[in-house]
Amino acid sequence: MSEASAAPQNTQNNSRFVENDDDTIIDMKRRLIWCRQDSWQLTDKWLSWVQARDYAQELNKKAHGGYKDWRMPTTDEVRSLFDKSQENTDHMGQKAFLVKLFPPGFGFLCWTKETRTKTQAVRFNFRKGGITFDDVYRTSRGATRYCRDIPKSEL
Repeated sequence: MSEASAAPQNTQNNSRFVENDDDTIIDMKRRLIWCRQDSWQLTDKWLSWVQARDYAQELNKKAHGGYKDWRMPTTDEVRSLFDKSQENTDHMGQKAFLVKLFPPGFGFLCWTKETRTKTQAVRFNFRKGGITFDDVYRTSRGATRYCRDIPKSEL
């Protein structure tokens, strides 16, 4: 854990997810640390894929949560947060299925780091559980949830 983190507070989903004091959530199964808030909640702006990719660097410069290695998630990593038994609420007040430790008000379409072509990237839908492809320069309800790998040195 980072120096900024303290003892985990709250657990959910059979202890898979642990809420940390540094505005992060630990995913014990995937060995990831997630930002508690997505880019929409952090910036109050929709971001294109390109902007979301670049914003990860801003988080790293600020050492958000005490870490400097934030990145956009893979499709599989984001899909692992989708849980039909965990009803949450997105930015429009609509039902979305994201682990409840993440605060409501998030963007239901989540950019992943994966691209299909030079101009199309993958977005995951927390309302339906599927993926779509969208233009990397389009900002329409664009958000992402940043994560980082937990290095073995932090065990």
